[in-house]
Amino acid sequence: MRMLIMVAMFLAAGRAAVSADAVHRTLWEGTIHLGDNPSQFASVQSTGMSMQIPCMLDPEKKGKLTITTRDIQTLAGDGHFAELMAHYEDEDGPAREYIVETFRLKGKSNNVDEDHTFDFDPMKNLYAKPPFYSVRVKIDTQIKFKLWDDFFMKRITVEQ
Repeated sequence: MRMLIMVAMFLAAGRAAVSADAVHRTLWEGTIHLGDNPSQFASVQSTGMSMQIPCMLDPEKKGKLTITTRDIQTLAGDGHFAELMAHYEDEDGPAREYIVETFRLKGKSNNVDEDHTFDFDPMKNLYAKPPFYSVRVKIDTQIKFKLWDDFFMKRITVEQ
């Protein structure tokens, strides 16, 4: 029995050490409407069809991206887009951005906050460490106009 307690304490200490290393940061928080019909939610500011939030990430560490939305009701298609973007600038040229990973925001929430959590690798398909990243969220416009969905962005957090 004593051995079981010691093993349980050892495992619990290991879990605490792992979670203590991860840093959980809020990149953005508020309430913003995304979609093609801002008058549908007249009391909330609208960014239109997309929003993009810059952020600093550790390229050496994989992480979790959590996007909190409200009222996503995807009826067709694979959901709205969330993209992790890498940004570079050459000394003699313009800035460039690359999509590191694309995630899909799906749901049928009605007046409920919903968390969409994705694992990411900040160096996936990249040749060099970027100076900074951003998270871009945009509605799915690859379906018929009448099926475009209007929803609220509530929060974007990252854990690394």
